[in-house]
Amino acid sequence: MAPLGRSRPVPEDHVFPIVNCADLVRSTAWYQRVLGGVVEYRYPDEGDAEFLTLRIGSGLVGLGHGNAPAMYGETPRPAMGHAVDLCVYVRDLDRVVADAGDDVAVVPAVMPWGERLAYLRDPEGTMLLVIQSGAGTQPDQAASHTS
Repeated sequence: MAPLGRSRPVPEDHVFPIVNCADLVRSTAWYQRVLGGVVEYRYPDEGDAEFLTLRIGSGLVGLGHGNAPAMYGETPRPAMGHAVDLCVYVRDLDRVVADAGDDVAVVPAVMPWGERLAYLRDPEGTMLLVIQSGAGTQPDQAASHTS
């Protein structure tokens, strides 16, 4: 992996969420175990990582300490509520939920538009909306059930 500054870990024109982590090792292991994340970029190359880019399917997510003195001085903590959902589309929601174990905040449910979703909480307390497309009742079927 190239050191920071020699390559771009994320292509231009991509939205790139970064999860601030107090325990980067634990959080990295969770994203690898639960969502199949693969480390694509690491800084620094040697020693304890300060920042990682993980590929999850076709998307990228950053995991870092978020403690640059000019920015915060300490790792930012999740707010009590949340205004933005970090969404991950998965092929097998049941497998992801099983792999998450006790980290399931909201059990899987079928939405009227046909997606099945659950909320997971990563080791840092960040909520993730995990979605399986087409796994539930289709919209036209949902309408016929409400009449």
